[in-house]
Amino acid sequence: MSKKINQWDELKTKNPFKVPDGYFESLTAQIMSQLPEKTDEEITVVNLWDRIKPCLYMAAMFIGIALMIKIFVTPDSKELNLSSETEMEEFYQYYEDQLTNNIYREMVYLNDFE
Repeated sequence: MSKKINQWDELKTKNPFKVPDGYFESLTAQIMSQLPEKTDEEITVVNLWDRIKPCLYMAAMFIGIALMIKIFVTPDSKELNLSSETEMEEFYQYYEDQLTNNIYREMVYLNDFE
């Protein structure tokens, strides 16, 4: 066990990696020789349409989503349109009558089967 501890102590003080002599002196020249020659590229002018096009596409997408939500989420025109108090009272009276009739029918039919 003491041998292993001594070997670890030796490895801590030594650097196991070696670099060839003169490697870093020639490294810059070697990298520069492998790079392509620098060419002057033409400056491309981006016109207004190319700049605005992504914003217009995104706006059209959001408008389309809003229209789809409006079409699929809004209630149909066939649903109730209770604009006055009398119409509301009539509707609730009708609804109450229907409920009482249903309850009465259930009670009658259930009593017949018992």
